[in-house]
Amino acid sequence: MGIAAVIVPERALEVTEVDRGPCAPGEVRIEVAYCGVCGSDLHLFFDPPDPLTGHVLGHEFSGIVSEAAADVEGWNPSDRVVVRPIDDCGDCAACRSEDGVCLTGLVRGPGLGRPGGLAESVTVPAGMLHRIPDDLSLRDAALTEPLAVAVRAVAQSEVVPGDGVVVFGAGPIGLLVVEVLRARGITDVLVIEPNDARRALASGSGVRTTTPGRVREEAAAFANGPRAVLECSGHPGCAQNAVDLLGYRGRLVIVGISSVPSEVLLSQVSMFEMTIVGSTAYSERDFDEALGHLAAGRIRADALVTSVVGLDRVDAKLRELSDGTGPDIKVLVQPTDPGSHDPRNST
Repeated sequence: MGIAAVIVPERALEVTEVDRGPCAPGEVRIEVAYCGVCGSDLHLFFDPPDPLTGHVLGHEFSGIVSEAAADVEGWNPSDRVVVRPIDDCGDCAACRSEDGVCLTGLVRGPGLGRPGGLAESVTVPAGMLHRIPDDLSLRDAALTEPLAVAVRAVAQSEVVPGDGVVVFGAGPIGLLVVEVLRARGITDVLVIEPNDARRALASGSGVRTTTPGRVREEAAAFANGPRAVLECSGHPGCAQNAVDLLGYRGRLVIVGISSVPSEVLLSQVSMFEMTIVGSTAYSERDFDEALGHLAAGRIRADALVTSVVGLDRVDAKLRELSDGTGPDIKVLVQPTDPGSHDPRNST
């Protein structure tokens, strides 16, 4: 038996005993060191008409391999790993492409279609594992998954050093987008964010920041308009605001997810030959790049991780994040003491 934070009928997370069970063929068991709390966890927890009773959330996690099925090769107990939580189907157009994202695999990954990382341990297909470099801590490695989202978003923008970029929203993904831009040598960046504390955190990366009310004034500093706008806020009004800012043949990347339709003046998009592109999750290549940035120390992990809590505090943190009453950017959950698994881990 082990413990996990399980959704109960009262729409709450309750720390309870769960059956560990054996590894199925092709699977490994991971003792979870750290698991991040994501915006999609909030949607899964609060949005369904009926609570997802019995489900275990969590798809941003790092840990230590403790067991592997007999048919698994290349992974052994004590290996430090981070999980790319997509169970690729291998048959769809995305899987057949060089750098696609399998949506079927995404929805059946841990925390979505199967039990996730808000638990002492979890089993996953061995193909999801990525080895953590020796000089990267388990805590910082837990940022790989959300950082990979930012890596793909920046790749979709097609910006290069010297280009001007606007980022709408300085939440966890928006801030990680800023970190990836900086890691790629792109420094002419303006971040639009109404929250004072989040603007200050973005400024720590050396970028310009402003409030939504001063967008036009600050954007005037771009000689020919920004080359790209990355919309990370999920606010439905930001799409047209982005189009208003973009220069000729600029690119708008939709990263934040809104459940409300957005209005965009298509004649403006057509006249200026703009491109609007979506960005979903990450490929293997995006995940590898994210892990590389973290291992090289290019990402301000300490600034972005604002809380580390045990399983018993996850329910309260979900509610704080949902209603916006807390100051957190990225919350990590520590189901067990990672030092008991790995003496190299830093906390």
